[in-house]
Formats: sequence, C-alpha cells, structure tokens
Amino acid sequence: MIHRVLAAIFLASAAGAQLPLLPIPPGKTALVILAHHDDHTWQYGLGGTIAKMSDAAYTVYFVRVTNDEKDGGAGWGNNDQTNLREAIAATRFLGVKEVLSLNWRNDHMDSIPLNELRAQLILLIRKHRPEVVISWNPWGHYDRNPDHRKVARAAGEAVWMAGLANIHPEHLETGLAPHRVPHLFYTQRNDYGKGHDPNAAIELDDGQVQRKAGAYWAHANVRYNPAAARALRRQLDAQGLTIPELDGLTDEQANEKLEKWHMIWISAQRGKENGVKYAEVCRYLDEWRDVPGLRDYILGSAEKK
Repeated sequence: MIHRVLAAIFLASAAGAQLPLLPIPPGKTALVILAHHDDHTWQYGLGGTIAKMSDAAYTVYFVRVTNDEKDGGAGWGNNDQTNLREAIAATRFLGVKEVLSLNWRNDHMDSIPLNELRAQLILLIRKHRPEVVISWNPWGHYDRNPDHRKVARAAGEAVWMAGLANIHPEHLETGLAPHRVPHLFYTQRNDYGKGHDPNAAIELDDGQVQRKAGAYWAHANVRYNPAAARALRRQLDAQGLTIPELDGLTDEQANEKLEKWHMIWISAQRGKENGVKYAEVCRYLDEWRDVPGLRDYILGSAEKK
C-alpha cells in the first residue's frame, strides 16, 4: 500500500495535481520533534495526524525542545512552567504518551552548538526507536523563526546519523543500538516567503479534528484573549452583522469557540483542496529515500488501477 502511495506522490508532484492521501504507515512508535509547546497544534502543525497515529495504536512521544519562556505574558519563569503544563494537557487530547522537554532557551537557540542538540535527538531516536518522526522540514523554505530552523536542521541530521554505528558509539555501552527511521513527516510554515511544499495529504475524521481543536485551545496562556472576541463582535454589530453561534455567549466562551473554529476551518480547507472533508498536508519521505534509482523504477512501473 505504501509503495502505491509513494508512486502517486511522485506522479502528483510532477503533474502539480491534488495531493495523494497518505495512509498511516505500519509501526508502533512516533517521535514528534518540535521547537515549542504549541507547534503541533496550530495551523501549520500536524495535530490531527498525531491523533490519527494514536488511533492506529502508535505510542507517541512529543519532544518540546525549548522552554517557551517568551511565549505568553506571565513572565519568563511562569511562562516556562505554565506552557509545560498546558503542553501536557494539550497532547493528552491527541493521545500522546509523554512530553519530553529539553529546555533550551526560547529564542536563544542560535547560540547553542548544533551538535549538542543533535546528540540529544540521536539519543532519543535510539532509545524510543520510532518508525515515524514528525518535525519541521530541514530542507523547507526559509522560516523566520530561528528556533524552528535550528530544530529542523538538528532533527534532519539526527534522523540520518542515528542509524550510523560510528556516531556516538558510547550509546552502545548503554544498550542503545543504531536505529534508522523509515518514515518522515515534515511540515513548514506557509504564511510568508515561498511557504510550504507538501507532497502528501493525511485524511482526518471528525473526532481527530475536534481533538486537534481541543489541543489548540488547551494552550490558554497564548490563546486566551476575550478582548479579541469582544472586538470582533463589536465590529460585526457596527456593520449590522452577527454570528448566530456566538449569540448569548460570554466573551470568554466566544473566544474559545472562535479559536477552535480556526483549527476546524484550516483542516476543512486542506480537505477541500485534496478531495476529502478534513486533511493535513506534509512533506513525506519514505523508507526508500536513500536507495538510488528506486524512484525512477516506481515512476516507470506504476500503473493506474
């Protein structure tokens, strides 16, 4: 099945057509490696895909690389602790088993040696031995967030180097053997520059989208903004407009509903673009990505059903 999807990905990429729907590959463990506490839940994340993997009996670990001290208005120390608690609560919506916080300084990651972060990720890959890694795209177009860029490069290199026995041979002394990750799901911001260049879509069901929306709202330290809902309703009222679903709600309740709608709407947009009700998109690399000539063979041999 994955091989047929792989062929469709190459053919669709060449033709610029609707993206093929990617099934969840066989496996037991997924490692989500992202910079910040909420990177998996927003419009560029793969929160619905994480929920779908959990539904497929994957054990999912979320690696939160930074301490998120700058994210929120409660002060650096309080932001760190609050965002960690909310990351744990949010990932429970998606079925994530554990949040692993590396606690590098938020927005200071350019100052840390790349090889130190990469070594941590290699260790985690060898420890948990995932069939799937989800992260930012190391080869994606420019991302203005420096933490995203740093994590993307470190994750991309760690995925490759974790499979090489001569890299960190001291791991062998602890019983951690080299491990090659067969399936990579990469995402990318698309709100500036050249944006995201996905080659596959993941279909989501209603429950997975609702859990994605719940996880998004769970990051209240950065989502809670009743004043924004109040301002929107005043603007609509001045134009003689209303949103019936918001009638009778407090500003806090309207804020929650609007934030969750955002996730449902973006999932519906990606679904509409790819022929299903809900979807997310990614840059997918499969287990044959390093085998020369295989893609040419698939392209030359694939036939329509």
